[in-house]
Amino acid sequence: MMDIILNTGSTVYQGAIIKGGNKFTEGYTREAAYCNIHPQDFDALGRPWHVRVTNEYGDSVVVRAKKTNTQQIGEVFIPRGIWANTVVTPETESTGSPRYKNLPVKIEKCEGPVLGPEELMRSNFVNGTNEDSREALKYLDKKTSQVGH
Repeated sequence: MMDIILNTGSTVYQGAIIKGGNKFTEGYTREAAYCNIHPQDFDALGRPWHVRVTNEYGDSVVVRAKKTNTQQIGEVFIPRGIWANTVVTPETESTGSPRYKNLPVKIEKCEGPVLGPEELMRSNFVNGTNEDSREALKYLDKKTSQVGH
């Protein structure tokens, strides 16, 4: 396991998918469920296919590992989206915005799988015990039934 800094942000491809209303597609998972890792850190992690990123509260997400020279040593990047939001902490430091940049996390090699957006939302954000959760489930059921139409 490695201590590392997480930065999140939009990418052109991920942004285009979101603007097109296609968050519940394999394309969105492909463009948002990955972690850019500097080659030196990638090698130190054992050249992983998948990594688990965990915040200080124990919230974690599994994403695909991508070795890239565009990433700084000691930092990783996950595109802004449900996978990054799973580990972005709620502290705003009086800015009104969650900590999308410079977030200390732990990262480790793992087997996967990378969950799709529906599975990730169901497992991490919807517990089904209150009205908001029931409404979220209705929304998910409606959105996922429309995929491919």
